[in-house]
Amino acid sequence: MTCKQHLSKIAFFTLLSVSLSGCRNEAENFEAADPEMEIKPAIVDSITSELERQQKLIDSLRQTVATKYYANDYSVFFGKEYEDIDDPTTYIAEALNKQKDLIPLKSVLGGNMEFRQVQVLSEEWVLAIYDDGHVQGKSIFAYELQEDGQVKFTEVATKLPE
Repeated sequence: MTCKQHLSKIAFFTLLSVSLSGCRNEAENFEAADPEMEIKPAIVDSITSELERQQKLIDSLRQTVATKYYANDYSVFFGKEYEDIDDPTTYIAEALNKQKDLIPLKSVLGGNMEFRQVQVLSEEWVLAIYDDGHVQGKSIFAYELQEDGQVKFTEVATKLPE
């Protein structure tokens, strides 16, 4: 999912939440003639929770970029689950390199999509640059170490060629 798509969904949820919040206040001032027209607090709470989750994601990405972890010689702190892994940064990068199916860009002109650079940004984010020799893309993945030692990656943001 590209950053633009991600931000448009957040804008939609924000607008919807504000609209529903306004409707909720008006609904308190008069009794609805049609019971089906009532605004359900559970729906408002659900949308509000999703909006808060999306905002935390955006704030975390902004903080990562603002502090330029990837530009400094920043040592990423890994939690207790990584204590048996000698070099967690290399372990995570190699795990992503093995999962070429996560690359959201199709190769062209007979090339093979490969991760060219994988940079662990923080204890939860990885920046990956990939190409096939003709076209290049960049993605940020969230990652999580599973109990079986596998690393689960989830695409968070992608910049594809235009």
